[in-house]
Amino acid sequence: MATRTLSKRLVPLAAVALTGAGLSLVRARSATAQEAPDDGAPRGALAYFATGTSCPMGWAPATVAQGRFVVGVTESAGVGRTVGNALTDRENRTHTHTFNATVNLPARAIAASNGGNNQGARSGAYNIMGATAAAASGLGYVQLRACVKQ
Repeated sequence: MATRTLSKRLVPLAAVALTGAGLSLVRARSATAQEAPDDGAPRGALAYFATGTSCPMGWAPATVAQGRFVVGVTESAGVGRTVGNALTDRENRTHTHTFNATVNLPARAIAASNGGNNQGARSGAYNIMGATAAAASGLGYVQLRACVKQ
Protein backbone atom coordinates (compact mmCIF):
# COMPACT_ATOMS: atom_id res chain seq x y z
CA MET A 1 0.00 0.00 0.00
CA ALA A 2 1.43 3.38 -0.96
CA THR A 3 1.85 6.02 1.75
CA ARG A 4 1.39 9.73 1.16
CA THR A 5 3.34 12.33 3.08
CA LEU A 6 1.43 15.54 3.69
CA SER A 7 3.19 18.81 4.21
CA LYS A 8 2.10 21.24 6.93
CA ARG A 9 0.52 23.56 4.38
CA LEU A 10 -3.24 23.96 4.41
CA VAL A 11 -5.25 21.38 2.47
CA PRO A 12 -8.72 22.45 1.22
CA LEU A 13 -11.62 20.01 1.50
CA ALA A 14 -15.12 20.05 0.03
CA ALA A 15 -17.79 17.37 0.12
CA VAL A 16 -21.44 16.81 -0.66
CA ALA A 17 -23.07 15.44 2.48
CA LEU A 18 -26.56 14.20 3.21
CA THR A 19 -28.20 16.51 5.71
CA GLY A 20 -31.83 16.52 6.78
CA ALA A 21 -34.13 15.85 3.85
CA GLY A 22 -31.77 16.91 1.05
CA LEU A 23 -28.26 17.43 -0.20
CA SER A 24 -26.12 20.39 0.74
CA LEU A 25 -22.59 21.52 0.00
CA VAL A 26 -20.36 21.30 3.06
CA ARG A 27 -18.30 24.51 3.21
CA ALA A 28 -14.61 24.09 2.35
CA ARG A 29 -12.36 24.51 5.38
CA SER A 30 -8.65 24.00 5.97
CA ALA A 31 -6.56 21.78 8.20
CA THR A 32 -2.95 20.98 8.80
CA ALA A 33 -1.47 17.55 8.08
CA GLN A 34 -1.70 16.63 11.79
CA GLU A 35 -5.45 17.04 12.25
CA ALA A 36 -8.58 16.16 10.33
CA PRO A 37 -10.39 19.22 8.95
CA ASP A 38 -13.49 20.52 10.66
CA ASP A 39 -15.70 20.32 7.60
CA GLY A 40 -18.93 20.71 9.59
CA ALA A 41 -20.15 17.18 8.85
CA PRO A 42 -21.31 15.19 11.88
CA ARG A 43 -19.72 11.86 12.75
CA GLY A 44 -21.42 9.07 10.77
CA ALA A 45 -22.47 11.35 7.87
CA LEU A 46 -22.37 9.72 4.43
CA ALA A 47 -20.89 11.78 1.61
CA TYR A 48 -19.99 11.19 -2.03
CA PHE A 49 -16.74 12.48 -3.51
CA ALA A 50 -16.18 12.91 -7.25
CA THR A 51 -12.41 13.37 -7.13
CA GLY A 52 -9.45 11.64 -5.57
CA THR A 53 -8.54 8.01 -5.16
CA SER A 54 -9.32 7.82 -1.45
CA CYS A 55 -11.55 9.43 1.14
CA PRO A 56 -10.41 12.79 2.53
CA MET A 57 -8.74 13.08 5.91
CA GLY A 58 -11.28 12.41 8.68
CA TRP A 59 -13.41 10.21 6.41
CA ALA A 60 -13.30 6.44 5.76
CA PRO A 61 -14.67 4.32 2.88
CA ALA A 62 -18.35 3.47 3.35
CA THR A 63 -17.85 -0.14 2.23
CA VAL A 64 -21.49 -1.07 2.87
CA ALA A 65 -22.51 1.41 0.12
CA GLN A 66 -19.97 0.28 -2.51
CA GLY A 67 -21.74 -0.97 -5.63
CA ARG A 68 -25.21 -0.40 -4.15
CA PHE A 69 -28.11 2.00 -4.53
CA VAL A 70 -28.58 3.82 -1.21
CA VAL A 71 -32.21 3.89 -0.07
CA GLY A 72 -33.61 5.80 2.90
CA VAL A 73 -35.28 3.72 5.62
CA THR A 74 -38.51 4.26 7.53
CA GLU A 75 -37.39 2.27 10.59
CA SER A 76 -34.01 2.59 12.31
CA ALA A 77 -33.67 -1.23 12.42
CA GLY A 78 -33.14 -1.12 8.64
CA VAL A 79 -30.03 1.10 8.73
CA GLY A 80 -27.05 -0.71 7.21
CA ARG A 81 -29.10 -3.67 5.95
CA THR A 82 -28.14 -4.85 2.44
CA VAL A 83 -30.24 -6.67 -0.15
CA GLY A 84 -28.87 -8.66 -3.09
CA ASN A 85 -25.37 -8.55 -4.53
CA ALA A 86 -23.40 -5.35 -5.03
CA LEU A 87 -22.76 -4.19 -8.60
CA THR A 88 -19.22 -4.48 -9.92
CA ASP A 89 -17.35 -1.64 -11.65
CA ARG A 90 -19.50 -0.22 -14.53
CA GLU A 91 -21.92 -3.17 -14.34
CA ASN A 92 -25.40 -2.85 -15.86
CA ARG A 93 -26.83 -6.09 -14.50
CA THR A 94 -29.41 -8.00 -16.50
CA HIS A 95 -32.53 -9.44 -14.98
CA THR A 96 -35.72 -11.29 -15.93
CA HIS A 97 -39.31 -11.20 -14.74
CA THR A 98 -41.51 -14.27 -14.35
CA PHE A 99 -45.21 -14.13 -15.03
CA ASN A 100 -48.22 -16.34 -14.36
CA ALA A 101 -51.72 -15.40 -15.54
CA THR A 102 -55.07 -16.93 -16.37
CA VAL A 103 -56.97 -15.89 -19.50
CA ASN A 104 -60.71 -16.61 -19.64
CA LEU A 105 -62.13 -16.95 -23.15
CA PRO A 106 -65.92 -16.71 -23.42
CA ALA A 107 -67.97 -19.10 -25.59
CA ARG A 108 -68.59 -17.83 -29.12
CA ALA A 109 -70.36 -19.45 -32.01
CA ILE A 110 -68.90 -18.99 -35.47
CA ALA A 111 -70.92 -20.25 -38.39
CA ALA A 112 -69.59 -20.91 -41.88
CA SER A 113 -71.07 -22.31 -45.07
CA ASN A 114 -69.78 -25.80 -44.42
CA GLY A 115 -70.44 -25.97 -40.63
CA GLY A 116 -69.40 -24.50 -37.30
CA ASN A 117 -65.90 -23.83 -36.09
CA ASN A 118 -65.22 -25.95 -33.02
CA GLN A 119 -61.46 -25.91 -33.27
CA GLY A 120 -59.16 -22.89 -32.70
CA ALA A 121 -59.61 -21.05 -29.39
CA ARG A 122 -62.18 -22.89 -27.35
CA SER A 123 -63.87 -21.20 -24.44
CA GLY A 124 -62.48 -21.75 -20.97
CA ALA A 125 -59.65 -20.76 -18.67
CA TYR A 126 -56.09 -20.95 -19.98
CA ASN A 127 -53.08 -20.67 -17.68
CA ILE A 128 -50.12 -18.76 -19.15
CA MET A 129 -46.70 -18.73 -17.48
CA GLY A 130 -43.14 -17.96 -18.45
CA ALA A 131 -40.29 -15.51 -18.11
CA THR A 132 -39.14 -12.46 -20.01
CA ALA A 133 -35.83 -12.42 -21.84
CA ALA A 134 -32.87 -11.17 -19.82
CA ALA A 135 -32.41 -7.40 -20.18
CA ALA A 136 -30.33 -4.67 -18.54
CA SER A 137 -32.05 -2.04 -16.41
CA GLY A 138 -30.93 0.81 -18.65
CA LEU A 139 -30.72 3.14 -15.63
CA GLY A 140 -28.04 5.77 -15.99
CA TYR A 141 -25.70 6.22 -13.06
CA VAL A 142 -22.46 7.86 -11.98
CA GLN A 143 -19.86 6.16 -9.81
CA LEU A 144 -18.69 8.25 -6.86
CA ARG A 145 -16.57 7.44 -3.81
CA ALA A 146 -18.83 6.90 -0.77
CA CYS A 147 -17.21 7.93 2.52
CA VAL A 148 -18.40 8.12 6.12
CA LYS A 149 -17.28 10.83 8.56
CA GLN A 150 -15.14 9.42 11.42
